[in-house]
Order: sequence, then C-alpha cells, then structure tokens
Amino acid sequence: MRRWLISGSLVALALGSSVTNLRNRYAQDDMGIIQKNSVVHSLADPGRFFTESYWPKPFSPALYRPLSTTSYALQWAVGDGRPIVFRIVSNLLYLATTLAVFALATRLLPPLAAWLAAAFFAVHPVHVESVAVAVNQSEQVVGLIAALLVLRYLGIRDRGAMTWRDGAVVFGLYLTALMFKESGLVLIGLVVAAELTLVRRDRPLWRRLNEIRPLLLVMLLGATAFFALRTFALEGNARGTFTAEALEGLSIGGRALTMLTVVPHWFRLLLWPAHLRGDYSPREIETSTGFGLAEAEGVLLLVLAVLILIAAWRRAPVAAFGILWTGIGIFPVSNVLVPTGIVVAERVLFLASIGMMITIGALAVPLIGWLGSRPKVFSRLAAGAVAAILVMGLTRSASRQRVWQDQFTFWYQTTIDAPTSYRAHHALASLLFPIGARVWAEREYRTAIALYPKQWGATFDLANKLRLEGQCEQAVWHYRQALRADPELESARTSVIACFLHMGRYGDAVAEAREAMSYATRPPRLRLFQRLFVIADSAARVGAAPGTVRVTVADRDTMP
Repeated sequence: MRRWLISGSLVALALGSSVTNLRNRYAQDDMGIIQKNSVVHSLADPGRFFTESYWPKPFSPALYRPLSTTSYALQWAVGDGRPIVFRIVSNLLYLATTLAVFALATRLLPPLAAWLAAAFFAVHPVHVESVAVAVNQSEQVVGLIAALLVLRYLGIRDRGAMTWRDGAVVFGLYLTALMFKESGLVLIGLVVAAELTLVRRDRPLWRRLNEIRPLLLVMLLGATAFFALRTFALEGNARGTFTAEALEGLSIGGRALTMLTVVPHWFRLLLWPAHLRGDYSPREIETSTGFGLAEAEGVLLLVLAVLILIAAWRRAPVAAFGILWTGIGIFPVSNVLVPTGIVVAERVLFLASIGMMITIGALAVPLIGWLGSRPKVFSRLAAGAVAAILVMGLTRSASRQRVWQDQFTFWYQTTIDAPTSYRAHHALASLLFPIGARVWAEREYRTAIALYPKQWGATFDLANKLRLEGQCEQAVWHYRQALRADPELESARTSVIACFLHMGRYGDAVAEAREAMSYATRPPRLRLFQRLFVIADSAARVGAAPGTVRVTVADRDTMP
C-alpha cells in the first residue's frame, strides 16, 4: 500500500503538471512537421519515414529522426489528425519518464530522497515545452530511455557479466534513442559516468573499463548503424540545421565566450525556473565580443560545479554522477565544438534535468539524516518548504502548458516573456497582418527590425505584405533594407523589379535587373533576370503606362 501511495503521488504530480494542455491545438514546430506535413498523414508507405529527412520539403534535409516521424504518423492515424491524441501521448510519456526517474533514484538513494528527486522532476516547469509541443516527444523518449538504460547497466554490473540478452537490450535501447533524436548519442557517456562514479570496485579503472568494453562496443555498433541509415537517407548530408544567429561566423573561442553567458541561464532554468521564455533569439542572447561580467559569472558557476563534483566524487558518488549526467545532457547544445541552431531552449534541458534532480536528491540525504536527530518542528518546517516548492512547480507548469494553446497565444505571450526577442515580434506580426490588425502588425514588424536589423527576414516579410497590398513605394524601401543585409537575396531583387514595373519606373527596373544578373548564382535565376531586363527595356521603349506591365512568376526557378 505504501508503494502504491508513493507511486500514486508521483502520478498525480506528473499529470497535474501536464493535463491542462489537452485542449491545445497545434503550435510552433507542430505546424510544419505534423499539421502541414503530408508524409505523416498516411501509413500507406511507412518506408518513407526511414528514407526521408525529418523536416519535410522545402526545408533543408538536415535531421534524421525516423521513429519520431513514425510515431507522429501513428498518432495522426489514431486521432484522425486531432491534436488531443498527441497531447495524451505526450502526457503519458511524461508520466512514464517520471516513474523511470523514480525507479533509477530508488536504485541510487534512500526512499525519501528518491521520492524527492522524482517529485521535483514531475513538477519542474522547464519540462513544459517538451510536453506541450508534440514534436518534442523525442526529448521525453530520450530521457525515458536514458533512465532505463542506466538501470539496465547497473543491473549488468551487479551480475558481473553481460549476456547476449543484455547486449540486445542495450543495443535496442540505444538505437531507438538515436532514431528518435540524434542527441541520444550522448547516452553512451551516461554509461561511462555510471561506471566511474557508481560502480565501486577495488580493481584499477583500466581493468573495469576493459570489463565493460563489450557493452560499449555494442553501443558503438548501434551508433554506426544509425549514422549509416542517416547518411543513406540524407544523401551524405552530415550537417545539422542552421547556426543560431548569436553564433554565426564565430570561431571556437568566440562560441566559448558566448556560451559562457548562457551558463547562468542553464543554472537558473534547472534550479529555479521562475521565468520561462519560448524564444531566446537576439537580443535575448547576444554574441560575446569580449570577457566581461556575464562571462565571468559563467566561469564562476562552471568552477563551482567542478569543485562540487570533486568534493562529491568519493563522499557522495550519486551526487557526482548527477552532476556528470547534467553536463553530458547539456553537451549536445554546448555549441563550442560544433555550432547548432540553438543557443538556449528549454526543451533541450529535459535530459539534463534528470541529472540535476538526482544531484538534489543525493544532497538531500545528509539533510534528511540531520533532521531525523532534531526536534519535530524542524522536520515539519522542511516538509512545509518541500510542499510549497511542489505546489509552486505544479501550478506554474499547469498554467504554462496553456501558453501553447495555439500559435497566436504562444507568440503573443513570448513577446511578453522575451520582449527583446526579434523573432517573437516578427512571428506575431506575421500572424496579425492576415487578420486585419494592420497597425499592430506594422508596429511588431518595426520592433523586430529595430531589435535585430542584420537579420533581413522581418524586413523582407513586411515588404512582401506591402507589395501584395499595392503599396510598392513603401515595399521597395524595405526590400532595399533587406538587400543591404544580404545583397544576394534574389527573391528581394525580383520583387523590387516587379514593383518598379508596376509603378512604371522602367529605367529603375532595367538598372535593378542588370545588377541582379551580376548577383545571380543559379542559371534559372540568371535567365529570369535576363527576361525581366528585356521586359523592362521593352516597356521603356514603348512608353507603357504605369500599371499596364504585370509580371507573374509561376515558380521560383522558371521564367516569367
């Protein structure tokens, strides 16, 4: 009965933190990867899930997550495309991960400390983005498999030898994690961390590592199989997605400086996530140009973590393991060796948070022992503090789930949570314009442009909106601003020429077409600009009246 009550309390905490998302619609990346992706709308050709990239065309074939795509297709089929099925699956995954974390913590810690680690995990607000957005189910799957894999590994080490069945299970778990998300690669690091900290042997380290060599080889075989499939499906594209704006053009040293300013965000989000944001684009996170106060704070926090790790290595090995887990979980988005498209994102801290909660549980053990020898009032005060933290975490998580109820709500709230994020204002503006909120939309566009003028996306988008409304004078000015940021932006040059032709400024259209030909990087575009040059020149020769020359481009690579 006691065991059922303990498990039931964790179920209540996990579901209480997540079920408020059941009425949410599709939002954020759910739109492109699920709602508008015809690949996951049918199970007629499941082979496509394993031979195509994660992001559908026309997006760059940069990610390979076939089991994620397969799971979306199955959920789409079960619910006939209704979002609620995805929400239920996400919530059940969250519940399963919470119970897996509890099982692992129980293996490592006394019962009360294990429950605390799992309970804090269940209500942690940083998990909301991983649960509220369907495409982030992969984060939860990797976290779930990580807990199960380490549990299995510890069982293998207890028995002293790995069987063929153990090898098959480890291979299957590792390959499954990789095929849900590439960051599952770091799970091999968790196994090594467990060996270094949790497996106590009198034999030398080199001999112990030699003992687990077959298991490590099995995991490397799984990684090799995954990357072979990925190379075949993506036709050799080994790159990831785009590089985050704050990291563009930086050397390893520049990225290290910039990421030092991110370290305090990691600590804050893992330990006290009172303030959450849906986006951390510039100016929320800036490129570092030198060593200052923000960078020094990051260094001090890293040094503190290393000192605690050293102090805990022998005295509190579970705490040391939790710290190593946290670092390994963050490594895929550390961006120092290899830049990614993410500087900070709350969803990518899901795996790292398991390690942090294990660390907190381990550090609570001596405190629990100390309270046992003190008057009851101390225990009651501690219990009250824990209850208050759990209530705050649960209510914060439950209310935060509703931020993702739809695309508009998400981006509107993000402009409040992250007021200096240019992307948030740009996204909100693009949603406001079609519904007729013209003044508000233009204000958001101009805010986005002012926040980050080197990124031409908002400028170009506003110019397109104005051109389609027939306001070519204003549109041309904004196209010019976009071209200043990127002179090779051929679509902006095409639109400028179209505006000049519409306004009867044929001389300007001829000059623009001539300049565009010098920037054209592909033969179809060069032919397009040559044709536009001929049209503009002909219109100028015959003196065509403004508004009588119209250009329609059927496809981006065809001639008008």
